[in-house]
Amino acid sequence: MHKSVALAYVLWFFLGYLGIHRMYCGRVGSGVAMLALTVFGGLTVAIFIGHILLMIVGIWWLIDLFLTAGMAAD
Repeated sequence: MHKSVALAYVLWFFLGYLGIHRMYCGRVGSGVAMLALTVFGGLTVAIFIGHILLMIVGIWWLIDLFLTAGMAAD
């Protein structure tokens, strides 16, 4: 099924830190991993590990800026 690149980028922009754009593009495993890192990072932000996990998700989110079009086209 053809995925909309525009919708994938809208999901990336608004819900990207939750991995919703990856799930939409058919990359469910990495989308769930992104969601788990965000949730676990948010829950452990009071201790230092939460900041590290959220930083990893933020970097992943920025890298996906360049990968989302290709994922939607596949």
